[in-house]
Amino acid sequence: MKQERNPYIFAFLMVASLFFVWGFCHAMLDVLNKHFQDLLNLTKAQSGLIQTAFFMAYLLLALPAALMIRRIGYQRGILVGLVILATGAFLFIPAGLVFKTFGAFLFALFVLATGLACIETAANPYVTVLGPKDGAPGRLSIAQAFNSCAYILAPAVGALQLFGHKVDTANPDFHSLLLPYIVLGCVVLLIFGVFSLIKLPVIEANTIKEDEGADNRTFTASLAKQPHFTLGVFTQFLYIISQIGIGAFAVNYILENAIVTDATGTTTTAPLFAWYGNLLQAATPAATAAYVITFAMILYAIGRFSGAALARVIKPNLLLAIYGIANSIIVVLLMADIKMVSWMILPFSFLFMSIMFPFVFAMSIRNLGEKTKIAASFHVMAVGAAGSIAGVLMGSLWDKYHSVGISFAAPLIGFIAITIYGLAYPKLLEKSSRAV
Repeated sequence: MKQERNPYIFAFLMVASLFFVWGFCHAMLDVLNKHFQDLLNLTKAQSGLIQTAFFMAYLLLALPAALMIRRIGYQRGILVGLVILATGAFLFIPAGLVFKTFGAFLFALFVLATGLACIETAANPYVTVLGPKDGAPGRLSIAQAFNSCAYILAPAVGALQLFGHKVDTANPDFHSLLLPYIVLGCVVLLIFGVFSLIKLPVIEANTIKEDEGADNRTFTASLAKQPHFTLGVFTQFLYIISQIGIGAFAVNYILENAIVTDATGTTTTAPLFAWYGNLLQAATPAATAAYVITFAMILYAIGRFSGAALARVIKPNLLLAIYGIANSIIVVLLMADIKMVSWMILPFSFLFMSIMFPFVFAMSIRNLGEKTKIAASFHVMAVGAAGSIAGVLMGSLWDKYHSVGISFAAPLIGFIAITIYGLAYPKLLEKSSRAV
């Protein structure tokens, strides 16, 4: 028995290491928004194009990636993705040294995200089939915890590299932005070399033995007729708008809530915010805000590990609903924009967001058999579609109405959808089992 499990453990750990890489790429987006706003005098809506360029690659290329992976397998699909990812990272060099335009950086991000779309389309479903179906949400949550560790690192890198000095908008200097992506490209090439030398076990979605029962059989109906899948993808779309939207403007929210200027021109800084900045010797308020996001990402990682453990004693769908309710309450408090207070509440939204993507993903592709790879691509496309509009949507609402409340209505809708999907999941799964 021990020899049978070892290949799966090794495969899980190797693929989980990829989650760290794309976690770093995703988390860097949240500090890039504020950096380009400062460096190039962009509006919030304009800086939201960072998310649009990045996630448009997911929308356009997830399905082709799934078709490629179905043909060449999980491991080769990962290798293709790593090469493209490294190319995108190194494109930051000409973007910052030659072209020096916002558009050049957007193109580099698009190429980088194309590689990530291939990797995520392969890695997420591969983790779900590396064991029994009942353990898939928890297993994917643990793998995503590697992702969360990178989410802790990226804001700290942003605070040191991007917000660690004053910017000159007249003569923008992009050198501080290049180093993180050059290092990223080198690390990705190293990972490519390792993956080229190992051999992952070939596992299909229906090869893991399960207990007998309707809940564990493979559903044969088309994907469109399986509501646990179709509503899962729709829920994922709404949730990703919530996650990307909050992340994209978290630094802006913290700064505007923790530092307040009244009608007389007097500026007041929240005592805890000032203390935190002094403790970490942050060079600017924006750097302090980035360090607050680092704390939020620590909560995010804790949530991933603890969520996997809780899923052993609480049904995943119920745990998902509970977290959805918790985040709905948090967002209402963020919408209230209680000056000097609400910024302290924001990090806890990441704690409860921690399990949402992996749980919805794993729950919605359950029992799909050979359709798993294609089903996974629809989730990646949902990420792409939501990510493409989330930043611009929230930024436009914030710019137009100068209202945090209105802009944060979008995340609230996503968390309500999460709650409903979690509560309705058993009935949805039963309907899928009867579909023909």
